[in-house]
Amino acid sequence: MRSRSGSPAISAGAHGGTSLRSFALLVGGLCLFFAVAASLFFQRYPLPRRHEVALYGCLIVLLFLAALPALPLGRRFAHRWRRRRWAPLLILFVWVVPYWIYAAGTGDFRLAALYRLLAVCAPPLSIYYVVPRRHPGLLYWADAFAWLWLTLAVVLRRLAGIWTVPVNLDFMARLFVIAVASWCWVFVRPVPGMGYAFSVSARIVRAAAFNFAGFALIAIPAAFAMRFAGWHPRWQGFAAFCLNYVEILVFIAWLEELLFRGFLQSLATRWLQSEIRGQLVASLAFGLSHVLLAPAPNWRYVALASVAGWFYGSAFRRSRNLVGPSLTHALVDVVWRTWFTPA
Repeated sequence: MRSRSGSPAISAGAHGGTSLRSFALLVGGLCLFFAVAASLFFQRYPLPRRHEVALYGCLIVLLFLAALPALPLGRRFAHRWRRRRWAPLLILFVWVVPYWIYAAGTGDFRLAALYRLLAVCAPPLSIYYVVPRRHPGLLYWADAFAWLWLTLAVVLRRLAGIWTVPVNLDFMARLFVIAVASWCWVFVRPVPGMGYAFSVSARIVRAAAFNFAGFALIAIPAAFAMRFAGWHPRWQGFAAFCLNYVEILVFIAWLEELLFRGFLQSLATRWLQSEIRGQLVASLAFGLSHVLLAPAPNWRYVALASVAGWFYGSAFRRSRNLVGPSLTHALVDVVWRTWFTPA
């Protein structure tokens, strides 16, 4: 049987089943990977089993919330309920569920921490529900507000000190922002061309590798010339290198590429009607986001980060997917941490 378009009628269901299986494999793989990482973490910070279960449960729920917008089934479901009157309250409730899991298991519930979570996630969500959405491909002031609010929350570390057992768990805060940003820009206010999908192809890998090589050819001699970096190898084996790479990919690269390439570069490109100008805007904004790193103002870091942002943006343009720039970004960071140190 065929649809009116001439394609097999079963294709949509088959595609949905394939994407659901891919999503399940992705989340399952991350659960297994972070189960191993968690065991190593708990060897360093021994905790009661109840605390360990709560921390791991919180992490997995955050991973699920961050990954859900990449699933076509999740987008179709969101399209049905996002305009209902109770939708904003339901979204806010879902977003804070991981904190309740953490607090219930560790006994570290603080009302001030919950208020801080809501102070980060409620304003961008509210502005999208209060301000009528215009053409989805255009950048308007509500977008600028939401992007700036979430970006400053990351840059200024407004979520530090919320997950504090056994130490400040910054990766939980970053996953929380990924979940909030992706739900806002995939479910509530869909951004065209954001590339929020988990797929790997030869094209994506080539784009990531090509732009990593291009950045390395420029950045390494520039960093030495600017006395920004020094050679200091800290190789701890291939397994440790891979572990660091995946952690950076999930907790750092994916968030920053979502903010600067997926959202900002996509909308700036349409606003300025130029892929090059859109890429330049996102690159400069990415560079400036590093100005407060010690010693502040750190203009050398801004310069190199802007160059890095240009190559991440190029990987995004070539791959049309956030996976491409995220792979490049994570590789740059893990190579830096393994073989270089600030001069």
